[in-house]
Amino acid sequence: MATFDLGIKADEVIEAKLMPEDWYNCEISAEPERGPNATLRDSGPDAEGAGDNLTIMVRAVDCSDEYAGRPFWLRLGFPNASDEGQFINGQPKVSWKVQRMAQIVAAFLGLSDWKKVPKKFKLEVGMKAQCYVQQGLGQDGQTPKNEINTLGSLPRPAAASTGKDSGIPF
Repeated sequence: MATFDLGIKADEVIEAKLMPEDWYNCEISAEPERGPNATLRDSGPDAEGAGDNLTIMVRAVDCSDEYAGRPFWLRLGFPNASDEGQFINGQPKVSWKVQRMAQIVAAFLGLSDWKKVPKKFKLEVGMKAQCYVQQGLGQDGQTPKNEINTLGSLPRPAAASTGKDSGIPF
């Protein structure tokens, strides 16, 4: 029988702290993918809301060691058939989804105007944007976690400064 030494007692482990809510440079850390959303995966193509997401995995960079490397996933819905004829805040849902995706993609492309995002675009590992990290609760409704706010504070082009507001207005 083999014996192993952990180095410290399990009850001495220091758990990761939540990142303070602020802007952080985030870098694409894996090849972005288009894939099925949870509805399509779980309920099939005929279910209401079934479609594809653009999934972008990013990691916090250019920040203190205790926060550097933290992973986040951005999941952006592509328009689908069930979006036709629906509205979000008075805007056609198809346009809302395209606008939201273009606003986020613009940040990684280094564009200050989301309307300049081409119809076909390329995202690559290593591209950076500033993302607003907020604190929230996990899916269990109890476990604290960090997440990137993509609705209230859209990502923006990466700043040379670290973790501070660059003054870019979007």
